[in-house]
Order: sequence, then structure tokens, then C-alpha cells
Amino acid sequence: MKIKFLILPALLFLTCISVISCRKYSGFKHDSSGYYYHYFSQNENNEQPQTGDFVVVNMGLRTQDTVISPMTRNNMLVDELYKGDLYSALRDMHLGDSATFIFDGQPFYEDFLGMGEYPYGKSPIYVDIKLLKIMSKQNLEKAEERYQEYKKQLRHVEDSLILDYVAEYRIDKKYHGLHYTLNKKGSGPKAKNKQTVQILARGRRLDNSLFDISTDPEHPVTFEIGKDEVARGIEVIVQNMCVGDQVTVILPSPYAFGDKGNEVFKIPPYTPVVYEVELLKILK
Repeated sequence: MKIKFLILPALLFLTCISVISCRKYSGFKHDSSGYYYHYFSQNENNEQPQTGDFVVVNMGLRTQDTVISPMTRNNMLVDELYKGDLYSALRDMHLGDSATFIFDGQPFYEDFLGMGEYPYGKSPIYVDIKLLKIMSKQNLEKAEERYQEYKKQLRHVEDSLILDYVAEYRIDKKYHGLHYTLNKKGSGPKAKNKQTVQILARGRRLDNSLFDISTDPEHPVTFEIGKDEVARGIEVIVQNMCVGDQVTVILPSPYAFGDKGNEVFKIPPYTPVVYEVELLKILK
């Protein structure tokens, strides 16, 4: 009889704790590691990420009334930092799951994200997340090996691609290692280092497909030469131009997007590109 009387208060205590937790954030359940969660879709038969796995997620950060970071696609390596962090929540998800997690704002913002002092007081952080892809550590290493081999091949053929383009389009001039041709001769002063200039520019891949168009005279590209505000090759060729000049120049990868390429423009690593550049003005 005494055992029954002891069990009953314990059950009542646990029930009260559960009710309080649910009331704190309506519709959310409390995880023993400290965060709250609510699943919109669950796929319990699918795989779950493990420590060391590479995952792709759609993720947004917010407080109850302020968007900190809108929903964007993110790549991350599942790690183990501390109990109850975002990685702990991710390891509880399945591929294809969609959920919202609630974390204490200050430790999540300052310790996990490393973003400095938390500016939202005692407000918790809501993380809206959908798990899109899981790649095991072993498969990730194999993919990295394939990617490095791919980069090696691109680097090997870059010079021959440039020479073929030069021959096909009869590009007849060279300046500081850049092949270019003068399409139109201007009559203004010549640009110099540390001057602020305005240009029009059109970027093309070697197959002539456009990837960058900045040709509106009302909104020219404005930059100071020498401050790395544009591709290095554009800075170099502009210093060989007079106001009014228009050139077509081939930018090898070290003068363009380097060994990383450009994801926005869909330019692979070690890929030369072609720019048509017109020097509009030198600003005083």
C-alpha cells in the first residue's frame, strides 16, 4: 500500500511538469535536453543524420515577432557542441521532416551561432527547419575527392581554352597577361590606380552565354581601382583604358573567380570568362 501511495504523487508531479511545459509554448513538446519542438511532417521510416554527416536544410530564424534570418537553404556538418543545441534537434529529425524548434535565445545566438550579444532580451529563438538531404561522412569524403579531381581537370585545360578563344575571335592585344581587343576608342583621360571610375560591363562564358549584365548608363558599376571591389582582371584592364574606350577582355580564373568559381553566376572553379567593358567616367 505504501508503494502505491508513493507512486501516485510521483505520477502527479510528472503530469504537472508536462502540462506546464505544454502551456509555456502552446502546441510544442519539451525535449529532455532543453529545447521545445513541434513537427509539421514526420517521416519516421527515413534515415536520421548522425554526428559527422553533411546535411542540406531549409532554415529560418526568428523570435515570436521578429525575423532574424529568413528561410534560406543551408549546408552544414552535423556536430556535437553541447546538449540541447540545434545539432541535437537535427539528429532527432528524419529525412524530409519539417519542424519548428524553440531554443533559449542568448546561448543559441551567442554560443552556438557566435553572433555577439543577443539583442532580443529574454525572447526565445524559433528555428523553422526542413531536412532536405543527408550525406554520410564516408560519402562526403568520396564526393570531395571527386570534386578535387574535377577541379584538377578544369585547371589543366584552362590555358588551352583561352588560346582557342583568342584564335577563334582574333583577339590581338595583351596587357599584363590579359588578352583583349579594343572595340571602340575613346578620347578622354586614362584611368589610374586609386581613382573612382564608372563602367558598363557585360560578362559572358566562353560559350557566349551571358551571366552578368550591368549596361544601364543610369546605374553604372562604380568602384575605386585597387580596392578589390570588382574582379581583379577588370581593375587591371580599366587602368589601360581611356574614358570612352570599350574593350573585350578574357579574364583567366586568377583574374576572375579563382579556384572556387561563383555559385551565383554558375561559374565553375578555374574557369576563364569574357567581359565587355566600357569606361564611362572618372570621378573626382
